[in-house]
Amino acid sequence: MSDKKIRICYTSQHACIRTIKISRALIATGRYEIHMISNQVSYGTQFADKYSFYHNKTQLKNLIRDIDADVWIHANEPNYQLNLIREVRPDAKIVLDAHDLDSVRQGIIPLDEFKALSNCNGIIFVSKEMQDFICDLHKDQLKDKPSVVLEHYCSQEFIDKKLPSSSQRRGLVYQGGAQSPPYKDNQFKYRHMYPLFQQLVSQGHELHCFFGNADASRTYTNLGAYIYTPEVYPKLMEKLTLKRYGLCVFNNGDLSQLQVNLTRTNKEQEYLACGLPIIVFGAPATAKYVKEHEVGLVFDKLEDITPEILEKEYQRVKNNVDKLRPTLSMEKHIGVLDKFLSNL
Repeated sequence: MSDKKIRICYTSQHACIRTIKISRALIATGRYEIHMISNQVSYGTQFADKYSFYHNKTQLKNLIRDIDADVWIHANEPNYQLNLIREVRPDAKIVLDAHDLDSVRQGIIPLDEFKALSNCNGIIFVSKEMQDFICDLHKDQLKDKPSVVLEHYCSQEFIDKKLPSSSQRRGLVYQGGAQSPPYKDNQFKYRHMYPLFQQLVSQGHELHCFFGNADASRTYTNLGAYIYTPEVYPKLMEKLTLKRYGLCVFNNGDLSQLQVNLTRTNKEQEYLACGLPIIVFGAPATAKYVKEHEVGLVFDKLEDITPEILEKEYQRVKNNVDKLRPTLSMEKHIGVLDKFLSNL
């Protein structure tokens, strides 16, 4: 058997934390060399074997032409990069890491998404629910193409860290994106978080918010919550370990938003890696997971999230989190993707 590593070129617009988690886990197997390409430099790109930056399509096209890879993985959105790979390298093996799709997020199917699902050789999904939905919606494009589900597990280094005791933890925490008010339309309604957070504060909760977008760190400051500016990922994870519950809540009480009905979020696994039970509202796929493993509490009504019920249930769900946590690293689950790529 050859000792030569499989060369993967991992492309994206922004090298999000999911691409970093997957790349690090693949490298850790000793079987892969990762060359990351993105239009925005971010935390984690330093872990790749090689990294390239592009300003525009011309530079990206030249990189695709010059890089010799065995497999290409593209993390969307957008999807045009995958289609460009197929144009420049007609015989390439291309995998779509489909963690964002406008057909789910906005209810439309852009031409680039249609083309990408036609041009790829296989697909990685973030949840079984997304896999079922997209494979049915795009059945003509996907036909018999292989697909695999790989959740947003965290890197092993965060699972290995010693955590603070329960007595050192306080408050509810939300980390992630949020749209800034005023809200002029219902686009990305699930991210209209202001009224949800306002209600949680009014119900007596100590709320901490680490927003991924800087504008929300300004527009949510009058909530009566602790609002923080965006943090570099390791610092964020360190601060999460001092919180009591993690919030996977969205403005989707009527369950009309497919994006959070079907997808699973990075924040879910980051809370668990930091030892936090999860509070779920308006996120059915996450609710299913949390119920199955009993690692949090699921609510149908925001008003039912009371300090009293959270305190009553805390130790029970915290114990379950502590039992499950050692199994939740990306490195422990990367075999699923390793097998998928070997069979591609």
